[in-house]
Order: sequence, then structure tokens, then C-alpha cells
Amino acid sequence: MSGKASLRIVELLERARIEGDWTHVSQYAEQLPREYSVLKFVSLGECLLEGQQNGKISYNSLHLAKDYINKALNTKNDREGQYYKEAMLLQAKTCYIQAKFQECLDILDKVDMESLRKDVLTFNASRALADAYVYKGMAMEYLKFVSNSEEDTDIESIVECYETAGDLGLELLNSISRSTLNLTLSGVLEIALLRSFLLQMSHGMVEKGLHRLRRILQTSDMPGSDNLRLTLSLTLGQVLLQGLPDNQWSPLVHRDTVSDTLTKRGRNTPTLKKYETVFCPCNKVEEALLSLLIGQVLLYKEGCVSVHQEDEVVYKQANKQAHTLLNLLVSLLAKYSQYRPLADVIEKFLKYSHDDEHICKQFGLSLISSEQFVRGAAVLQKCHDRNVDVSIALVLTQTYVRHLQRHADAIKICDECMPLAEAPHERSRVYLYRGVAEAALCRSSRLREDQNLYNKRSIESFQKSYSLDPNCSQTWYHLALRLASVGEIKKAFRFAHKVEASPGVVNMVDVSHLLALVLSAQNKLEEALNMVTLTLMNYPDNLNLLITKVMLERQVHGGHSALVTCKEVLLPLLERLSTSASKEMLDQTYLPYSDQWTSGKFQLTQWSDRVSTHTTASFTGSTIGTLPAESLCESIDSAIGCDQSNWGYQAEVWYTIADVFLSENMISDAQKCVDEIKQLFPLSHLVSYMNARIRENEDNQKEAEQQYINAVTLTPLHVPSLVALGRLQIELNKPILAEHYLVEATHLKPDEYEAWHYLGQLHQLQGCHQKAADCFLTALRFESSAPVRPYSVLKWKL
Repeated sequence: MSGKASLRIVELLERARIEGDWTHVSQYAEQLPREYSVLKFVSLGECLLEGQQNGKISYNSLHLAKDYINKALNTKNDREGQYYKEAMLLQAKTCYIQAKFQECLDILDKVDMESLRKDVLTFNASRALADAYVYKGMAMEYLKFVSNSEEDTDIESIVECYETAGDLGLELLNSISRSTLNLTLSGVLEIALLRSFLLQMSHGMVEKGLHRLRRILQTSDMPGSDNLRLTLSLTLGQVLLQGLPDNQWSPLVHRDTVSDTLTKRGRNTPTLKKYETVFCPCNKVEEALLSLLIGQVLLYKEGCVSVHQEDEVVYKQANKQAHTLLNLLVSLLAKYSQYRPLADVIEKFLKYSHDDEHICKQFGLSLISSEQFVRGAAVLQKCHDRNVDVSIALVLTQTYVRHLQRHADAIKICDECMPLAEAPHERSRVYLYRGVAEAALCRSSRLREDQNLYNKRSIESFQKSYSLDPNCSQTWYHLALRLASVGEIKKAFRFAHKVEASPGVVNMVDVSHLLALVLSAQNKLEEALNMVTLTLMNYPDNLNLLITKVMLERQVHGGHSALVTCKEVLLPLLERLSTSASKEMLDQTYLPYSDQWTSGKFQLTQWSDRVSTHTTASFTGSTIGTLPAESLCESIDSAIGCDQSNWGYQAEVWYTIADVFLSENMISDAQKCVDEIKQLFPLSHLVSYMNARIRENEDNQKEAEQQYINAVTLTPLHVPSLVALGRLQIELNKPILAEHYLVEATHLKPDEYEAWHYLGQLHQLQGCHQKAADCFLTALRFESSAPVRPYSVLKWKL
């Protein structure tokens, strides 16, 4: 074989060894002439050690590799002295594989690795030297563990071996990054990069460990190192979140504050990557999030979790990394309530793990937490259809009841998960959620028979929940609220008082509010006012409670005292509107993630938030057929700080003030309040309703009738407009129209005592005295148990 042909084969052999193409390595090694016998035996031995599937080597292959290496060591060839040293390094590797750790160390001491490091070596020789440092460190670590030695010098020597191996590996990657060769770090070098950091952290060298890991991440940004950087990013994020106290975290600096081992010994370390702009985290949380986001980018860049992976082992390992990364991001983002970015992160993971039930559940919960209720409910419904889970079913029921008004679907889900709820407290929760859905369905039903049916079912569900868990304060609250709604005031007061007296009640403001309304239903207005005043001392910014105080003061102390409280109502509202202005702009930033179909209902859902695109609370005809406050609180959260309710509460406050002005015959001031409502919701039926009341006070009955008709036209189920229009028709001597409107009002709201009263007056004028007496008695019965505000202003807490 000619010299040029031999050199060509040597060149191809070295390239195949660099790329790990062991099939061609063995072929090229067999073609080498006799003058390259050491290289031939070294290549064949290395091929047997490195070319095994899944990193496992058989007993026969190991002994055959040792034979090749021994032949290389026994061959005398001065031209191949460098390959002779490679053979010694491979011999140490075989000793380590055979668990001959002391013999491995003795061989490496003979090689004199420090002097070899200073020589100019080929790429493969440098890689073999880096691997040898790893095996030396692992052998020393094992012997230290066996001898139970606790000397710090041993740990420093082991860490020095790992750091040297890691830096050599990074130097190799950096040297070949501009070439067309395909190179990745071996598994042992990745172990060295991670093991040095973990040893430093476990032995109290926190600052050195963090510096080391940060430096590796800064220097390993090159082709072929993506898998390594992904592992390092996950490790750093996991350590920062789960294993590092806040007081031990040190800020990230651009220059070295802790010298590496190689720098101390006068050797060059891997070059740091330089960028024009660099983000420097200010605290531990920012650094943890940054490292996890880097890992996420690397995961998608490599397509590690692609379902088209041919190697099942590689796919399982990548999928495990993906789940670890996802769990860390979920724990971090959920802790700081960053649900919208969390939903975006999980949605990307679903592209690769769409059949993972756990990730689907997390995706649905994150969507609901970020107020994307339609999408979240659709995802959780798919999870529920696939595998019924009680906890997911309850969350889905809550979303259907509170945000989507799909009460029938909520009842169906409760019935489906009832057989799976084995524990008494679980069955109690299912009955509780079912009772809330049935109560909401009762309020949205138009027929009186349906209302009575669902009313009865909801009370039965609450009673079953109470029998299964008698100590649940939430069940007491809902049972008291339902009993009060059907006129059983004494029982409702008893359960509400039990809730107030029980310790650990989270939402005490609603309980006190319920007690105040029950007291007002018993005509104990002063006691109710005192209850509200005491509660406002702890919750001074609760607008719903302040409006109730206005209504009570108007009946107890008159309109002038109520107007003073109206001023107190406006102050917290204006503060909420000013603080939410910036947040509204932020909400618009996330418009692509929102349920955009809800914004098209703006003119039909007058009490919805005029800027939020995430709420799905809408006013159907059934919910508008109640008083303004009732409609608002059925559809929108009244919790302080909830931006979605700001505009609705502002309109209700102006409505309340206008009502007080009208009671004091201050017509011009009432008109100004109505104009404020008109600016917020120009197409609202309440604007026409209040304008009609003002026209009545001005003795303009014709214009008042037209305004009432406009209100009913906009919202055919608005009960106050129907009652007022029926009363006005009586005054205008139109009995047929009056009876039509009043009967319709009693059908929509059977406990509306004013409708029964005016219906009794109409029958009396028509000479139907028996019907009039029945209507008056019904009106008296409902009026005696009517609270100052409807019970539906209270939230159905789930």
C-alpha cells in the first residue's frame, strides 16, 4: 500500500473515531498496514469498548478489547508513541469497568496525566485523556466511600479530576465547533460536568458550585452541546428551587470571582461566550426561571420529545426530561400566580405529549386560573370524558356554574362522579356542588314549576351534604342561603349563626352579610345595620356591603344619612378604578389567549366588564329579570380587587345613589346619576328604567310609560320594569295591559310582593274581591320575609 493511501486511511479512521462511527472504525483499522499496528489495535479495542448498544459491554467483548490493548502496549513502534499512551488510558478504562479501581489509579499514575496534558495531542488522544480524568475521579470517589474517609483534601482532588475532564471536553467542543464534524460529548464527560457541581454543593461549597455550573452554561453554547446544556439547565433550576436556601444564593457576575482549578494551575479554561446584551438575574427566582426557559428552548430545538423518535430508550429519557422541566415550571409559575404564561408553556408540551392525562389536566387548570374559562372547561371536559376524576369534576362544575352558566351540564357531571366518591367528605362535596348548580338553575328558570322543582332539589342536595359532613361551614352557608331564599328565615338564621360562630371561616364577609339580610327580613333593621357596620370595620372597601348599608340607613335613618354613606361608597370605587387602569392595558396584551367570542356580547351583557376579554359571565334573559344588584352578583365576582366587576359596580353605585335621590325628591341630582350610568352602558335597560321613574316624579306619565316599554323591550324579563309598567297601566285605566304585565312579573319572580300588591289592587278595582284578598295576603306573606336586598347579591362560593 502506498504512503498516500495509508495516510488517507489514517485520516478517515481518525475522523470516524471523532464522530463515533464505530462500524467504519473497525473497517478502516483492518485496512491499516503493519507500520500502524499500535493505532490498529487501539482503534479495535476502543471500538469494542465504545461501540456497544445502550452503553452495555459483554464479557467477551471486554476481554477481546483487553487483548487488543495489550497487543498495542506490547508493540514497539517509536512512530506511534502517542497511540501507546492512548492504549494505557484505555487499559485504565478496562480496569475501571472490571471494578479494579486501585489498579486503574496505578495505571493512570504511570501515564503521568499532568505532563501529558501539556503536550500537543490529537483530538482523540485529548478525548481519551478527558475520559481518563473522569474514571480517575470516579475510582477515587468509590475508594473514599469504601474507606469512609472524610478528609476535605480527598474531595478537592476528586472535584479537580472532574473539573479537568469537563474543561477538556468543553475545549474539544470549542475546537471543533467551526468544522463540519458531528460531535457530542460522551456520557462520562457529562457525568464529570454534573458530578463536580453536585459534590461541591453537597460538601458546603455552594458559591464554588454555583459558579462552576454557571460557567459551564456560559461556555457550552456551541453545536453538539444542546443535550448537555438542557441537562445543566434542569439541574440548575432544580437546585435553585428545591435545594438552595435564599441566604446562600449569590448574584451572578460577569467576571470570575472564584478561580477554577485549571486557572490555578496555569492552564487555559474554555472561552466565555460574549454577547452584546446579557440579562443578569437579580434574585434566585429569576435565575431559576431563566435556566428553565433556556431548557425549554433547547428541548424544542432538538425535538427531544418528538413522538417520531425511532429509539424508544432515547424517547423515554427525553420525555422524562420534559416532564421534569414541566413540573419545575408549573411549581414556579403557579407559586407566583403567572397562569397565562404557564398555560402557554403547557400548551407547547401538549404538542408532543397530547395523550398525557396529567399534562392535560394541568393545562385545563392553568387556563381556568388565567380566566380562559371556555377553553379550560373544554380541556377539562375531555379529561372528564376520558377518565372520571372527582377533583377535576368539581373544578369543572365550579367553572360551569360561576362563569359559563351551564348549570345543567354541571348537574350532569356531579351525577357522573357521584359513584366514584367513596369517602363521606367527597360525597358531601359532590352534593354541595350539585346543590349550588340546582340553585342557579332554579334562578334561571322561567316556569314556576321548574323553579319549585329545582328549588326542592337544591335543598335536598344541601341537606344530604350536611348529613354526610355536619361540620362543613361551607355547607352551612349554602343551606342557610337557600333556606332564606325560600322564606324559611328562622332555619336560615340558625345555620348562618353556626357559620359565623365556627372557627376558620375564610370568607366571613359573606356570612355577616347573609346574617344582616336575614335580620332585615325579620324586620330587625337596626340590628342588621349594626351587623353591617361592624363587618365594615374589618372590610371597609367591600362595595357590596356598603350598598347594603345605604339601603338599611335609608329605612332606619332616612335618605340624608344614606347619602353620606353613598360618599363612602364612591371613594373605594374610584381607588379601584385608578389602580386597575394599568392592569387593563396588561390584559389587552394577552388578548390572543382570551376567549374572544365573549367580547362580541358586549352590548348584550351590559353588566359585564367592558374591557376584560376573559370573563364569560353574561346576562341572559333569565338573569336580567332580577334587580340590578342581583343581576350583577349572579354574573360577576364581587371580590375586592377583581377588575372584571369595576364597571358593573360603578354602575350599581350610581344606580343606588340615584334611587336615594329619588326617595328624597332630588330629581336633578338623580338625573345626573342616570347620565353617569348611560356613559358606562348606553344600551342598558336600567337607564330607561331610571329615566321612567324620574319622568313619573315629574308627573309625565306618557313619557314614563314609553321609557318603561323601552326597558321591557331591551330586557323582556326585567321584573321591576314589568311591575312599574303594570302599576302605571292601572293609573292610566288600562286593566288588561296592567294584568298582563303584573302576571308576567309574578311568573318570573313569585316572591315579588309589589307585583302581588298591585295585582290585588287591580282585582279590587274590577270587583273580584276574593282574588284581591288572595293577592293581598300573598303580598303580605312575601313582604314580611323580604330582605332589604335580594339574597342573590351574595356569592355562591365553591
